[in-house]
Amino acid sequence: MFLKLAEELPLNASINEVWKLLRDTPRLTSLLPGVENVAALSEENVEAYAARLSEKVGPFKITMNIEVRVTETVEPSLLKAAIKGADSLGLNRITGSMQVALSSVSSGTQMHFEASIEILGKLATLGAVPIRRRTTQAFAEFAQNIQRQFAKDIS
Repeated sequence: MFLKLAEELPLNASINEVWKLLRDTPRLTSLLPGVENVAALSEENVEAYAARLSEKVGPFKITMNIEVRVTETVEPSLLKAAIKGADSLGLNRITGSMQVALSSVSSGTQMHFEASIEILGKLATLGAVPIRRRTTQAFAEFAQNIQRQFAKDIS
């Protein structure tokens, strides 16, 4: 099963402030629902991270070990990464890529996020509807968490 997500997020912050968030892995991953145990992988000349992702999809709780490898950065406007992961038994696997592009706008920064993910194994047999629903919900929560990071106090 293949999922493609895209989202435009208006952010009330400068492009440099948003870029700083994107490059602060502990802070950024704390905004992702279901992600825990994030650690940098020590590979020479490669920026990569490992994490555990736990999600409930329909009646099933899925836990996967994920690796994210940064494949390209153009400071302060573009970040690309490759994603792969599997559960501990190898029954469920994901692969994919993501890209975050930033552009300055009069009100702050526009963030364009794209992700293409292929889901393989038993998880894919659940069907597109529950997986797409849960993925869309998790992504919406992530987007709201990012926007809250830059909400200005209006008191």
